[in-house]
Amino acid sequence: MITTAIAAALLSQGQSFDYKIGTQTFEGYRSLVKKSKLTVVVVQDWNGVNDHEISVVDKLASLGYSAVAVDVYGKGVRPNTVQTCSAESGKYYADPKLFLSRLEGGIKAANIKGNYVAIGYCFGGTGVLELARNNAKDMVAAVSFHGGLKALTKAPAKINANVVILHGAVDPFVPAADVEAAKVELKRAKSFKFVSYPGAVHAFTVKSMGFEVDGAKYNEAADKASWLELTKALKAWSN
Repeated sequence: MITTAIAAALLSQGQSFDYKIGTQTFEGYRSLVKKSKLTVVVVQDWNGVNDHEISVVDKLASLGYSAVAVDVYGKGVRPNTVQTCSAESGKYYADPKLFLSRLEGGIKAANIKGNYVAIGYCFGGTGVLELARNNAKDMVAAVSFHGGLKALTKAPAKINANVVILHGAVDPFVPAADVEAAKVELKRAKSFKFVSYPGAVHAFTVKSMGFEVDGAKYNEAADKASWLELTKALKAWSN
């Protein structure tokens, strides 16, 4: 077990970093750990890389994992209302090729050495499942936190990564049909686990989006339980 003192010694200071995909500039965030057990890629929710993703990256680094949050939207594109978040995220739901190119470009820019795990929140949860469906190179596993489960692309007969879905049992934004379809489709993964948290709605890990959304609310019990699920899985995948 890594103590706080050891973790502090291992950590490089978390910091933002710019990178290019084509001619557009993007701004991610990373915390690097010497002799990291595994690298974790964090994919943003619908309002971009902000305090939530930064806190996740830093928490992962404190556990001994190098972590990097990739930016899907572009530097300075940080919507902050229901309408603007919906409009921006909608561009990528409608264009899976663009979505994947932004994810793959961010991962490439992070210059990851070896294998990685991709985790995503809401919009990002959809994104990491798409990486799995497209057998992203070097990805050990995809973990979706309260993500959309509707497939944007068709999965191959075999999905090479492990897949974990951490889902709010009463999430009003994910139809039951999508849940059932994902359970069937993602059995093609190397391993598949679906965990449903009673009473949890959408965005159960996000303490504040900066605005209210009906059907989305932080749930402390589900947040803690899903984080424990992630850390147990990371430990297993690191061996």
